[in-house]
Amino acid sequence: MKTIVNNFIFIVFAIMIFNSCSKKDDAISYDLTGNWKVIYFMENGNKITKSDKNTWLDMNNGDITANFAAPDSNGIVRVSGIKVTNHYSGGGTIEENGKMSFGPTFSTKINEPEWTKLFQISAAENFEVRNSQLLIYYNNKKNIIALERN
Repeated sequence: MKTIVNNFIFIVFAIMIFNSCSKKDDAISYDLTGNWKVIYFMENGNKITKSDKNTWLDMNNGDITANFAAPDSNGIVRVSGIKVTNHYSGGGTIEENGKMSFGPTFSTKINEPEWTKLFQISAAENFEVRNSQLLIYYNNKKNIIALERN
């Protein structure tokens, strides 16, 4: 009987430890302030990443970057960065629960690679920071822009 009780206590303890560890890894925050770099896009279930088979220009290391200023007391946030060859900027609103909306961004499109069209920040609906990645969702969470701190 003592062995059964000890085994039960061990199993309960192990489950508690396992659950607490996984919750830390999956912790969600809504702090997007700072410099970020696009690491992949998710479109129609397809993950699109920077790879050798893609045509990446030497400019800006072929990266799309985003710098989010700290939101003001009304949730107004500014974003600016580089879409491989051109600077862009815009503004929008974020809420504590991860809702976001942006107006149009201002940029030129000179010599931009085709894949930069996937950077649809003006279409953003929600965001979260999970496992050190900023995930921006649009199209009812069917599309994702994934960024990492730069």
